[in-house]
Amino acid sequence: MTRFRRLVLELGHGAVDPETMRQAAAFAHLMDAELHALFVEDETLLHASALPFAREISPLSCQWRPLETERLEAELRAAADQARQQLLEATRATGVRRSFEVRRGDLALHVTDTCVATDIVVISPARRMGTMHGVQRLSDTACRSAASVLFLPPRAGRHHGVIVAVAAGADDPALDVARRIAAQEREGLLVLTPIEIGVDEAGTIRLLPGYSVQDVVAALGDMRERLIVLTRDGIGEGTDLAAARGVPVLVLGPV
Repeated sequence: MTRFRRLVLELGHGAVDPETMRQAAAFAHLMDAELHALFVEDETLLHASALPFAREISPLSCQWRPLETERLEAELRAAADQARQQLLEATRATGVRRSFEVRRGDLALHVTDTCVATDIVVISPARRMGTMHGVQRLSDTACRSAASVLFLPPRAGRHHGVIVAVAAGADDPALDVARRIAAQEREGLLVLTPIEIGVDEAGTIRLLPGYSVQDVVAALGDMRERLIVLTRDGIGEGTDLAAARGVPVLVLGPV
């Protein structure tokens, strides 16, 4: 079974705040993994600043001004420094191993080039409308990578509760990963599956009528779970499921 070595948290699109960083650090601690912050500088903005007609609105004067490359470079450095400090503060409390990397260029290329099967890409919720496009693009990119994906809920989840595996069958990797986490954390294991399968005495089974977000939400009812684990077939629904249940959703990558 894959042992996850890194949580990869992309920071360059403004979608990550200190609370998200803390959630990511807590999950890295749960998985005994390193929290790797990947700050991708948007090269599109820098290219645009080289155009003589490029303009931006000054946040102070609310007047249009030239889009200057030197100012953009300084703002990117300041944003990276702020993100690095947030990473330090989030990991200091938990003792999680951390690393910070700055790259420039296309987000999709860097995520797919950087991430491997032992990584988990973190998808944070879009807290402002301006970040929705960046978050969706990162989610789509993660779907195509070799890594697994962690969808975080809008607010921090629970510190205790059953670990849920949504399994298509007895050999579904989600079952093994959820079982391992439940045993490590001394939590209960709940298996949601559309077919009859056997689990050990520490687990409970609930049958699903189908394999959708609505089916999972209905089956969980008033359960206060801590984490939901499923395989990549449901990756497009990870954000919806995390929001509906208010807990992280770990979607396992290709096996």
